[in-house]
Amino acid sequence: MQVASVVILSKYADIEQSLDYRIPAGMQAPPGSIVQVPLGNRVVEGVVFRHPETPEVPEIKDIISVNERALPAEFTALAAWMAVRAGCSIGTALSAMLPPAGTGLPQVRWQLNQQAAAGTLTKKQQLVVDFLRQQSPMQKTEIAQALGISLAPINNLIAKGVLSPVKSKAPGQAWNLPLVAELTRDQAKAIARIKEALDTKAETFVLHGVTGSGKTEVYIRIAKEVLAAGRQVLVLVPEIALTAQLLARFRSAFAGVSVFHSGLTPSRRASEWDRIAQGEASIVIGTRSAVFAPLTDIGLIVIDEEHELAYKQEETPRYHARDVAEYRAREHGALLVMGSATPSLETYTLARSGQYTLLEMPSRVYQRHPVDTEIVDMRRELQQGNRGMLSRALTQALTDTLARKEQALLFLNRRGVAPTVLCRNCGFRYTCPNCSTSLTLHGHGLLRCHHCGAASRIASLCPNCGSKYLRELGVGTQKLESLLAARFPGAHLCRVDRDTAGTAADKEEHLFNFFQQESGILLGTQMIAKGLDFPKVTLVGIVLADLSLAMSDFRAAERTFQLVTQAAGRTVRGQLPGRVIIQTYQPDHYSLRYALAGDYSGFYRHEMEVRGKAGLPPFTHLTRILVSARDKVRLMKQVDDISALLRQGSFDLLFSGPPPLERISGRWRWHILLRHKAGPWGKKVDTLRMQIKADKYTRVIIDNDPYNFM
Repeated sequence: MQVASVVILSKYADIEQSLDYRIPAGMQAPPGSIVQVPLGNRVVEGVVFRHPETPEVPEIKDIISVNERALPAEFTALAAWMAVRAGCSIGTALSAMLPPAGTGLPQVRWQLNQQAAAGTLTKKQQLVVDFLRQQSPMQKTEIAQALGISLAPINNLIAKGVLSPVKSKAPGQAWNLPLVAELTRDQAKAIARIKEALDTKAETFVLHGVTGSGKTEVYIRIAKEVLAAGRQVLVLVPEIALTAQLLARFRSAFAGVSVFHSGLTPSRRASEWDRIAQGEASIVIGTRSAVFAPLTDIGLIVIDEEHELAYKQEETPRYHARDVAEYRAREHGALLVMGSATPSLETYTLARSGQYTLLEMPSRVYQRHPVDTEIVDMRRELQQGNRGMLSRALTQALTDTLARKEQALLFLNRRGVAPTVLCRNCGFRYTCPNCSTSLTLHGHGLLRCHHCGAASRIASLCPNCGSKYLRELGVGTQKLESLLAARFPGAHLCRVDRDTAGTAADKEEHLFNFFQQESGILLGTQMIAKGLDFPKVTLVGIVLADLSLAMSDFRAAERTFQLVTQAAGRTVRGQLPGRVIIQTYQPDHYSLRYALAGDYSGFYRHEMEVRGKAGLPPFTHLTRILVSARDKVRLMKQVDDISALLRQGSFDLLFSGPPPLERISGRWRWHILLRHKAGPWGKKVDTLRMQIKADKYTRVIIDNDPYNFM
């Protein structure tokens, strides 16, 4: 009797251990197979995890059926690792890796494998072999219908290697289009160093290149080497619509590039998954979820714009694509190249320590003119009677830019912002004395730190200058668009945010339309700062940098530095001189000064000193436990139970209290922050997760290395 240990998918039952089922005679169910099995009085889906020699219980039920699509066998080990790293069950981890629902457009056609020895065949298997000797390659269902048989003998022939899939094209074949004629010295050095690792061992590189330094060309050159060796390439990008130009570069250099992301239609997504699984695509480009593409021989993984928050999944399972990519690269003996002009502090610290290899690209490929940078002190604007959203300097710069028939980008950094209070006269904002983060505004004038719990009340006058101009900080793109339309009635305006461009296709269409315009203003949130190359853009304005500084998040300064640096980089790509204007009530903040100076090293040293004193990442790791319930009494009962477990486990409790968004969709929320030093903290948290018993009225979410504290 052959037995399969099956992990039930979490959408049916979040069971920690696998369950044993019998594999019926004639059925093939290797590890990674997606199967239908009985569970109580229901039929549910699960994934075959392994084949134990004997079942754990004497009487077991049969597997009912096996799906045609299957996960690579290696994903079982990946799911077990990810469950610990992401703080979830193995069934939940597997749910992120499943093939997409949908039929897929191209169906697999099968032919006889002339090199395979058939061996002993059953009558029905021999019938299939004889049939295909006389026929063109066909789909499995077509063969079964023509012969009046089930799929079982066909599947057995496939398992024996007697039948092989027909591939539509040679995977990864290069178009042999000319690459960039001449590499810069920085590019050549980076490529040479990475190529050294191709024939030696798996290695992780951090490609720290300023905006416009030509990192994409490095990716393409290394990808060509990997494909020539017969291996596969995976390229991760933060958002498809905003990396269309990188995608175009790869498509111009290679044939058969597969694009894989959640914005595709179900049938298209299924079609691409099938192409990848069948080996018809040797280069896959996609967003976070593409890290689970069913590639079987990865030689290179690229993470472009490594610092972007989009790589962290904010729904269960809460994994970071960077961690999964590193795991897969290690298992495949592949190279991992992470590129950014502003690497995350966590990644850059590992590079400086020698765990990763650091490659610096400090020079731009093209920069015919220096960029003129300017910080506008909005406190002075107020003192001089300007209470509007745009400073006089930015208004005049927009007027001049449009008059020259050039383009401007305006950024409004508002994503993930909790309400806070700022003095418009002196720039004072309420900050935590312990954590160097902004205090978040709650009801009744209460300000609270959501890292350590420190609290304060809003004074009637500014504690710093005595001004009455204490205001809640916040502004919207729609309001700004109306203001621009009134001020520049003839200008082409393009607003890109969730309201105007909800899908990846919508965003790409908006951006392409702007690209084709002779002049105009592109207005949006921080997402339009990512990887765009508009040669006609000569002006970049950040309307209010204080919005990102005001986040109740210890990474606020880092995000501000990244945004300003990336935004300023949009003006260095063309042949025209560029200008960057930053509006702020805190003109002396170190994140802005270092960003406008292009001084990543200076910012890194300053911020690491701040983090070190506070005991925050990358010196430590954090875990966020988020508890929610409709009833406050049930909520606090669950919190008390978890608190008791924390005391038993001797955890370092950083904070326990309501998050900035205390109630969502009728559910009261409470979060607990734990801090960990070096050591096997992941397994300790996983043990805690399995000890937590939530009833049907409460939800408990565990987020390791969180990026969202709302």
